[in-house]
Amino acid sequence: MTQSAYELLRNRTGVEWDAAVNHRFVRELVHDQLADDVLRSYLIQDWQFSFDFYSLMGEAIATADTMPAKVRLGRQMGFIANDENTYFHERFAQFGVSERELESPELTPASAGFRGLYRDAVDAHSYAQALAVLLVAESLYLDWAETASDHGRSMPRLEQNIGWVNVHRGADFEEWVRFLIDEFDRVADPKDPDVVRCFEQAVHYELGFFDDAYDHAGDDSRNVA
Repeated sequence: MTQSAYELLRNRTGVEWDAAVNHRFVRELVHDQLADDVLRSYLIQDWQFSFDFYSLMGEAIATADTMPAKVRLGRQMGFIANDENTYFHERFAQFGVSERELESPELTPASAGFRGLYRDAVDAHSYAQALAVLLVAESLYLDWAETASDHGRSMPRLEQNIGWVNVHRGADFEEWVRFLIDEFDRVADPKDPDVVRCFEQAVHYELGFFDDAYDHAGDDSRNVA
């Protein structure tokens, strides 16, 4: 059976993908064992490329070639701007993160890589490239959240942990990821070097982002520019 574009690239990046899905960060998060300074560092860094993520979503909406796709992408942007944005601000308040820390922390290697990748995908004005980056970000997170929580049967109890799992799993999020996969398979050429590069780099940075949360835990408040 011929593999789809998503299946081909997912298999091509399988080693790093699986390492991210089964990462120590994921295990500790789901079992309420994640140190506060690790989650704090992770969220501060994640916030740094949220600006670029919104730009990427906007570019996907702008370059989508069907009205149903534009509507679905727009609906998801609304979810991110509400539920996910609320989670961030609640955690920043919980961990005493200052506006200065959010505005100018020292970027970790993966954060810097993500910002560059997102901006490159926006500048390309390519629906397929935008989808490649979005698809990795969302489908890899769905994968770890469903796998680590045993599809919701083994959830963390701490709000800071359960909240991050909940925004990345469940029927609604599965439907969103299924939409991205279907769109990617419809428009992307898995042999296009730009599409392949976007997909592979996104997976690489996702794995690195989990690693960096430990390597730089506690550094953010000391490295404000």
